[in-house]
Amino acid sequence: MSLLRQPAMHYLYFAIVSLVWGSGFFLMKKAGFAFGPLTIAAGSTFGGAVVLWLFWVVTRGEWHIRRRHLLPLAFVSFFGYILPYSAQPFLVNHIGHGFIGVMVSLVPVLTIVVSIPILGVFPSRTQLAGVLVGMGCIVLMVIDGMNRNAGLLYLVLAVSVPLCYAVSNTLVQRSFQEIPSIMLAAIFMTAATVCLTPLSLGLEEIRVDSNLTHAVAAMVFLAVFARGIGMLLFYKLIKERGPLFASMVTYVIPLEVLIWSWVDNERITVVQVSAIMIVLLMVGVVQRDIIRRGKKGPEPGS
Repeated sequence: MSLLRQPAMHYLYFAIVSLVWGSGFFLMKKAGFAFGPLTIAAGSTFGGAVVLWLFWVVTRGEWHIRRRHLLPLAFVSFFGYILPYSAQPFLVNHIGHGFIGVMVSLVPVLTIVVSIPILGVFPSRTQLAGVLVGMGCIVLMVIDGMNRNAGLLYLVLAVSVPLCYAVSNTLVQRSFQEIPSIMLAAIFMTAATVCLTPLSLGLEEIRVDSNLTHAVAAMVFLAVFARGIGMLLFYKLIKERGPLFASMVTYVIPLEVLIWSWVDNERITVVQVSAIMIVLLMVGVVQRDIIRRGKKGPEPGS
């Protein structure tokens, strides 16, 4: 019975992570009715940090941080958490949560690109083809964004978000191999909260009107579930089923984002859907190539 029960729990975790992360962009829009982007970022990282630290204390985790980790910790905290968590609610307010949400599909392709200078890992021909096609899809998404009357700087910022995730994830792989993932995520979110809270208090105001109750509810759900429980279950999947199984969330989130966009009556274009489908196809091709090469033996830097 336990053999049947364990895989079923993994798929349940997978479904929960996909649901809470896919709905996160819609929640950012709802929270934006009362809170500014810095406040949304600070509040969500605070809730996530609380959940993760509680789990770390309950499991009696050990402290593994050393002085040599401080500089990469600061770098990843900024580029992996502070910048993208602040930029996303800002962009959701100006371009739409559907358009910004599908950008997450670019993370795997951009990770291959940044792994060259950071890890010294060069892509295979199949992976290189996936990268080139992915770059073409970025161009399509930018063109689609310009057709939405989005400013060029907004579009550059939108593309920079998955790039930040790719860079920070790659740095985590290079610099924090011996540190538990839950502890790392808790530290990153705590650092983001400490930096963002004074900025949000000094630069933004809370709009008190009829939307405040819904905005607070959206903020709480985003903080506790998307940033906290979602991250906790994601790392649990990595530990128990491996990173390839966990990374399949990438396939589901953009599709859910488009559903939320349709429900919210946002504009969905053929170019947008076509670009995201091509990107997901390339991610699948690249994943298959990684699995095939993994059976032959580890690649350099793995």
